Amino acid sequence: MKPSIECLRCLITTRLREVERSRLVDSEKLFIAGRVVEEIINNFNFEIELTKFATWIYKYLVSMAPDVVEYYRQLKSISNRIALKAIKEHEEHAEALKDFEKFKYLVKLSATANLLDYGVAEHSPIENPLSPDIVDKYSVAVDHVDKLYSKVSRGGLKIAWLFDNAGEAVYDSLLLAELRKHGNYLIGFLKDEPGFQNDVTINDAFSIGLDRLLDELVVYGSSSTIHLDSISEEARRAIERVDLLIAKGMSNYEYLSEVEIGKPICFILIPKCDVVARSIGGDSKGKIVVLCRGL
Repeated sequence: MKPSIECLRCLITTRLREVERSRLVDSEKLFIAGRVVEEIINNFNFEIELTKFATWIYKYLVSMAPDVVEYYRQLKSISNRIALKAIKEHEEHAEALKDFEKFKYLVKLSATANLLDYGVAEHSPIENPLSPDIVDKYSVAVDHVDKLYSKVSRGGLKIAWLFDNAGEAVYDSLLLAELRKHGNYLIGFLKDEPGFQNDVTINDAFSIGLDRLLDELVVYGSSSTIHLDSISEEARRAIERVDLLIAKGMSNYEYLSEVEIGKPICFILIPKCDVVARSIGGDSKGKIVVLCRGL
């Protein structure tokens, strides 16, 4: 996705917040903050691919302030712990529902969990456990759940699940189990260590038991998102094998919505900025979006 002028503010604000919350002394924070802002200002333009630029500037920051990785590692641990305590309630709630209604609830849960995002300047991530009541009442802007259900309920598909944030992935686990229950083969795609912001890495996946819910785990070959020109050969071959991609979160939407991948794809997210909301259309900011293409 090409950036808008609002993206400049978001990039600067998010990176400066990371510097501020690191354990560096103030003099180091000031020096690094100046370098990061200078790099953003000097290289930002309206022709860059937004997710690649965000990944590059994050890696630039981490190269000078490795403590930012530890900051996110602690956030991920907290998010996972909170979600793991809440997941049983959602499991019991879903079990009381039947067929499509159960599936729709689990999709809404997965989408609502996308609020666990620390990478958007104007968004405050949820810090309390999600409850079924919150999920049931959350507004929906784009609802292609019926299309997705029609595709996956017949089974026999190889599905690529592109993970997003820690904590969020715990809530995703119930939908993953349901997809597998329908007889589909699941391949989970994850970032290499140390990852990007609070996104799920391969080590996170094992720590929360995702390996037991998936038929395969594949890393991109980098700590960035699924950039097709830089992922590993293993990841590329895995993408070629699947029948359907399910992509969580804004960054996957920002990149894959403008890339021809040759596969049906379903985006599950909550747009948390005006730029992504405008791209999707309608009154989608802050609401659940389940947008399927090619189904």
